[in-house]
Amino acid sequence: MTLDIAICDDNENDRSILNSLLTNSAFKYDHCFKIKMFSNCSDLINSYNSSSKYDVIFMDIEMPHENGIDKAYHIKNTICHNVIIVFVSNYPEYMQDSFKVHPYYFIQKPVTASCIDKLICDILRDTNYNKILITVIDGYKNEFTININDIYYIETIDSKNKELSFHLQSSSLKAKGILSSWNEKLHDYSFHMCSRTVLINLAHIHYFDGLQIILDNNATIPVSSKNKKLLMSKYLNKIVAVNCGGLL
Repeated sequence: MTLDIAICDDNENDRSILNSLLTNSAFKYDHCFKIKMFSNCSDLINSYNSSSKYDVIFMDIEMPHENGIDKAYHIKNTICHNVIIVFVSNYPEYMQDSFKVHPYYFIQKPVTASCIDKLICDILRDTNYNKILITVIDGYKNEFTININDIYYIETIDSKNKELSFHLQSSSLKAKGILSSWNEKLHDYSFHMCSRTVLINLAHIHYFDGLQIILDNNATIPVSSKNKKLLMSKYLNKIVAVNCGGLL
C-alpha cells in the first residue's frame, strides 16, 4: 500500500523529525510512503491545485498568521472530505477545539518513534478496513456497489414494501431491504441506529444541535434524548487523542 502524506509545520526541525519517523515506520511495516513537507497551510492547499492528493495530513495547529484547525476544516469541507487529519501540537488545550475537524489523532510534541509507529499501524489497518464495498439492489433488481465510507445514513422510506434510501454526500439511492438487517451488517463499521427508521454513520456527524444531528454535508437528522446520549458517547469515543504513545 502507498500512502501519500503531507506534513505541514512552520518549524523546520519538527518537520524533519516527523519525516524521519514516518520513513522509519514505512520501512518497518513494509509500505511505501510518499511524503511532502510544507512550512505553511497556504502552500499545502495550493498543492491540491497541482493534482496532489493526500491520504494523511500531519498538521501543526499554531503557525504564524495561520490556525491549523481552521485550515484543516477548510480542506475537509471543500477539498477532500476523506483525508485523515492528524494534529501535532505543543498545546494539548487545543484538543477540544480540534473536534470540529474530526481528527484521527491529536499528538502532543515532542513526537516519538513509538507514538508514530502505533499511529501508522492504526492508519494502515483502518485504511484497509474502510475500503469495504457493499452491494444494494433497487426495485428493478439493478445492483449498485457502494463504499460504506460514502454512506451518510440509511433511512426506511416504506417499511411495508421494504424500501430504503441510502443517503450519500449529495445524492441518494433507493433500494430494497430491511433497516435492522443493515444495522447488523454495519454495526462493526461505526453505524448506529439514530431512531427506528434511521441508521447513521458516526464518521459523518459534524455536531449535535439540541435534538438534531448535523452531518458534514449539512443534512439534519432528528434524534431522541435517549438515543442522543448514546450516540454522543459513541461519537466522542471515536476521537482518539495520543500523547506520545499514551492517551491524554
